[in-house]
Amino acid sequence: MSVQGHDERTVLRIERGWLRALVERDCATLDRILVDDLIDSSWKGELQNKWRVLAILSKPLPYPQRLQDVKIKLYQDVAVTRGLNMMSDQNRRIMMRIRFTNVVLYRHGHWQSVAAQETPVNSP
Repeated sequence: MSVQGHDERTVLRIERGWLRALVERDCATLDRILVDDLIDSSWKGELQNKWRVLAILSKPLPYPQRLQDVKIKLYQDVAVTRGLNMMSDQNRRIMMRIRFTNVVLYRHGHWQSVAAQETPVNSP
């Protein structure tokens, strides 16, 4: 794997890659994005490690998702990303909105997520 850029644009690609890996059930990509000791506080309030997140990929995903309002703040080798994950039905009607915060770390030439938090928000 080649060295990744050390900038906001690359972090945004990582965020989009994470969502794409979830939607496409791509364990290999998600395995590269998440550190082994990741802690994710899910939208249900459950703490999950990387292995639990990967195990969930075996279940089918019932609706399309897209990121919106993503903001990234770099702190040298750490980036904090915040945004909104919009989940829609087949008719593109918004079913759920999840506000997220992810902490990603740049080490050994790559960005990886070390912590994540998802919180459901009321639909507009």
